[in-house]
Amino acid sequence: MSVIIAIPIENSKIRSRFTALCPEARFIDRDHLQSEELKDAEVILGNVPVSALSSCSSLKWLQLDSAGADAYLNLPETVTLTNASGAYGEAISEYMLACTMAAIKKLYEYAAMQKERDWRSLGSVKTVSTLTVLTIGMGNIASAYAQRMHALGAVVDGIRRTQKEKPSFYRHQYTMDQLDDILSDYDVIAMALPGTAETDHVMTRERLAKTKTGSILINVGRGSAIDETALIDMAEAHHFSHVFLDVFEHEPLPKNNPLWTCQDVTVTPHIAGRFNAAVTYDNIIDIMLANLSHYLHHEPLEHIVNRKAGY
Repeated sequence: MSVIIAIPIENSKIRSRFTALCPEARFIDRDHLQSEELKDAEVILGNVPVSALSSCSSLKWLQLDSAGADAYLNLPETVTLTNASGAYGEAISEYMLACTMAAIKKLYEYAAMQKERDWRSLGSVKTVSTLTVLTIGMGNIASAYAQRMHALGAVVDGIRRTQKEKPSFYRHQYTMDQLDDILSDYDVIAMALPGTAETDHVMTRERLAKTKTGSILINVGRGSAIDETALIDMAEAHHFSHVFLDVFEHEPLPKNNPLWTCQDVTVTPHIAGRFNAAVTYDNIIDIMLANLSHYLHHEPLEHIVNRKAGY
């Protein structure tokens, strides 16, 4: 059996955890991947270019190191696709929390004033206990943020695709068909949606216009979820107190994109997740090892992607 490990392995201790479980496993550098290295693979652990999988006639299982799986949904149904859902909640929710706190305390405005040696008070600020928050999406990442905001005193509601049991830290749970009716109620709108046909431009110009003037918008899911042209227009009109974007329709964000210079927009280069937090990397390794053990022992895999739902 050919097992390929296509994730950066930081040290020999981690490598030995894989080889102890599967001595025949081979490690590759995916940044310099040659397609022929994957040709006979039965199992691949890690995100490799979709184009490199076209010649993998023996592939039975692909374990992603990302939560998002949209780029891989068209793989043959004979290939079991699993993701790393659950690995990113802690790191990305802390990014979202940091964005929220910086916005309500006007830290970005004070940072700009510091450059001008401008010693003025910008007046009153909000506290978390006064905020109403809506998470668009209620998966691992959105729920981790919601739980943290609830613990700090905010009122948090959520929207998801279908009704399920509501976590206790959410006040109300809605479905997407109710989005238009509630958008104007929230001080913070935090988007953490997967990339699917249903979520493409879910935040239209009309919906952006329904959000509360002076609200905070955060997007850590998929850039395609927001009509970017409409968002630029509204940001330039100072509709939002601040917009935080870690994901974009086109990445890297083109240097001539107006989002770079919008006064009320903070751009980060898709870094809220990835392997930037050690805990995320550790979580992904644990998910991979657990699933590899399941596979080798002919047990059901965890984190299987629902191809129809897209995640």
